[in-house]
Amino acid sequence: MKRILLIISAFAITFPSMANTGQPENDIADTLRSAVITGTRVAMERDRLPSPISVVGRERIEASDESALMPSLMEEVPGLFVTSRGVTGYGVSAGAAGGISLRGFSAASGRTLVLIDGHPQYMSIYGHAVADEYLADLAERVEVTRGAASVLYGSNAMGGAINIITRQPNFLGNRVRIKMLGGSYGTFRGSATEQYSDGRFSLTANVGHDRTDGHRVNSAFRSTSGMLKASYDISASWRLSGDINVVKAYSENPGTVERPMFEGTADITRMMSWISLENHYGVTDGGINLYYNSGRHLINDGYAQGGTPQPFLFHSTDYQGGVNVFQAFHPFEGSTLTAGIDVKLYGGNAYRNPETEYYADHKKLHEEAGYLLAQQLIGPLTLEGGIRMEHHSLYGTEWIPQAGVSVLPWTGASLKLSASKGFRTPNLRELYMYAVANEDLKPERAWSYDFTYAQHLMDGRLNTELSLFYTKGSNIIEVNVVDGKRANRNVGAFENKGVEFSADFRAADRLRFNANYSYLHMGTIYTGAPVHKAYVSGTWTPGRFSANIGLMGIKDLYLSTGEDAVKSSYVDLKCRLAYRVLDWLTVFVRGENLLDRDYQTMLGFPEPGITVLGGISVEI
Repeated sequence: MKRILLIISAFAITFPSMANTGQPENDIADTLRSAVITGTRVAMERDRLPSPISVVGRERIEASDESALMPSLMEEVPGLFVTSRGVTGYGVSAGAAGGISLRGFSAASGRTLVLIDGHPQYMSIYGHAVADEYLADLAERVEVTRGAASVLYGSNAMGGAINIITRQPNFLGNRVRIKMLGGSYGTFRGSATEQYSDGRFSLTANVGHDRTDGHRVNSAFRSTSGMLKASYDISASWRLSGDINVVKAYSENPGTVERPMFEGTADITRMMSWISLENHYGVTDGGINLYYNSGRHLINDGYAQGGTPQPFLFHSTDYQGGVNVFQAFHPFEGSTLTAGIDVKLYGGNAYRNPETEYYADHKKLHEEAGYLLAQQLIGPLTLEGGIRMEHHSLYGTEWIPQAGVSVLPWTGASLKLSASKGFRTPNLRELYMYAVANEDLKPERAWSYDFTYAQHLMDGRLNTELSLFYTKGSNIIEVNVVDGKRANRNVGAFENKGVEFSADFRAADRLRFNANYSYLHMGTIYTGAPVHKAYVSGTWTPGRFSANIGLMGIKDLYLSTGEDAVKSSYVDLKCRLAYRVLDWLTVFVRGENLLDRDYQTMLGFPEPGITVLGGISVEI
């Protein structure tokens, strides 16, 4: 490990001397000038932002051929890992995969926030992300803030924020795209997307279906989804837009190899909707957004051999809705002041036996917040400071500060330093459900510190970024035994630190390489977060033919903790070949786990062996 860090450090230190080659500033790659909105709510150059943000674009998402979005993010974003247990689909409840971890912060525990178009998206009773809801067909791009993002997004963003920005046509006219593929284990994926724009009105509509028999007995999955998004420019300065998408998914839990399960099923329906009125005046930009999410889960926990079928199914419904209003002003040259107000209401109910087993009886909570975020550009220097005042119906007021600085010391380089506080309020499960419930819980807190160095070389053909981070958390909720009673309590603490590195190199017009690496040191060990994660890929596109090969390497992924902790290490080789037969027709084939490695990301749930899928893409 020390050798790897020394190599990365030496590589980074040499960049300043390499950069002083007379490279003209206007020849720097688009990545230097690219704007992101997740760190500020208004567009700002990524290299100017003090916080490290990864961006995954539509081209990379489309090339994955996945119905789920998370596999692409895991490959492209250092420090992000997602557990899996089969060919496609993640499931929910016992034995579910789709555990999203960012720098050791789990979205399953609500410590990493997933958003769609800036609106929080998670199961509000349990506080966890639902990976089957985040579909590749939805996303135009994804912006991942690595580090606390609670000033802008409040609770659950103490480890970072994954903002899925939905698709919108960037052309005039009409396009239809149909994609279908199938192969190993009875797997089929299909989708159809219609996009239209006349310059003032735009529309995106999508339907998709995903299914597999699974590589194990009782491991089938199927999902059907639909999305409709429209926008209308009322004037040159005002835009009205709205979106609705629905996902219905059915998954089976086969249990572990040592303890197979029967009749373990999850049938869920998730819905997300929002409407937004935006204004763009140049000297000021902002908007008002209304959103509403809901879900229905019907769970059969199943039984092991020798057991008996469940007499009752688990039912839950949840909702989350709110409004966020923000306005950004530019009072002085190079300055931006963003002010915002957030209001969120959430709750739900959960029961098994409707007569006797109510776990959360229509619980309702609410939060209100106001925040200010200020940025000042002084030549190559950017100064940033922010503060959020969060008021919760149970916990009163919480203050969340943030500060950072970035500088462009020479052409193509960026140095960043940031410090930010994150927090998480206890979810309904921790407060009210099951024997370990505790209504006296307090919010969790953490501080994140980041140092980032980015360098763009060779007229922007080589782009690199190196980040060092340190996070310390307190008041962490854990199950603890006091006087013989097990209960959720604020007794935990942790320190996570590590290194993240990413690079992309355009070796020629039709040849490109990407790579990233992350090292995570956890003071308190958690499952689903590897110590070492590396990914490298190459894409070659000579004419109508294209080829992509990618290799994922994982070392010391904890599958269990404690004295007898179990760890997993593996490599996963993927390959995709495609040929554009006609201007509107492309055929392709892809293979996964081509080395046929036997590995697990969840204890007792082996991954499938060699998997081959082939299909067609039609665009008219």
